[in-house]
Amino acid sequence: MTYVSNIFNSSLNSNRKLKYFSVEVITFDGESFIEEVEARSAEEAQEIAASGYENVDYTMVQGCFAGW
Repeated sequence: MTYVSNIFNSSLNSNRKLKYFSVEVITFDGESFIEEVEARSAEEAQEIAASGYENVDYTMVQGCFAGW
């Protein structure tokens, strides 16, 4: 993976409870996939989403549901 984009501030990641993230995975071939993953931080969510694909160029968190 060459680039990871994180639009969330540190306060969202400071709460270590599991959250649901929507992560866009872009391959070097230009294909785009949206993955819904459960993780404790945006960085962890991006790693989980990227691990399901070969030839990943970059990932970007599109949204998060942190619960109540």
